[in-house]
Amino acid sequence: MVMAVVLSPSLGAETPAARAAEAVARSLCALVRATVEGVVREAFIIGPAEDQLTEIADQAGCGLIEAHSAGEGLAQAAARSRSEIAFVLLGGFAPQSSFVEEAGDLLRDAQAFHGVLLRRFPNTLMTRLAPSLAEPVGVFAQCAALRDAAPRDLKHLIRRLKIRRTLDARAQKLV
Repeated sequence: MVMAVVLSPSLGAETPAARAAEAVARSLCALVRATVEGVVREAFIIGPAEDQLTEIADQAGCGLIEAHSAGEGLAQAAARSRSEIAFVLLGGFAPQSSFVEEAGDLLRDAQAFHGVLLRRFPNTLMTRLAPSLAEPVGVFAQCAALRDAAPRDLKHLIRRLKIRRTLDARAQKLV
């Protein structure tokens, strides 16, 4: 079982992102099936106080970490987590339905687990021709690595952890 973390689109931005709360809420909704199927044990939302995410966290029954950087928030989430593995997802994206089965299979071998990416559905001609060029919008990683990496954002986390493997499932942009 993993800890799910949804990052607000406002993290690291000078001004709050438009519809950041909606983006986070929709991403959380997309993870309900993963929780029911036993893939997700706990969830956290990470975002600045300006996004007003408190009510969403209360309604969803998940933790809220108010932070202005992904690194600060991920370190706090990893410290609070009861899981060894975290799934970090950018707010505003939802994994497709096959994600739950693929993630479950992946987590069965948690001892040899290094990390794996969730990429966005191809949205340009280039990413349709070469799907591996699609933007990473989620990542499975060891919680210990999250504490040590201190990333600026998701892309920086992926570079720091040198994660190359990609799930077959993709994520769709919702907001």
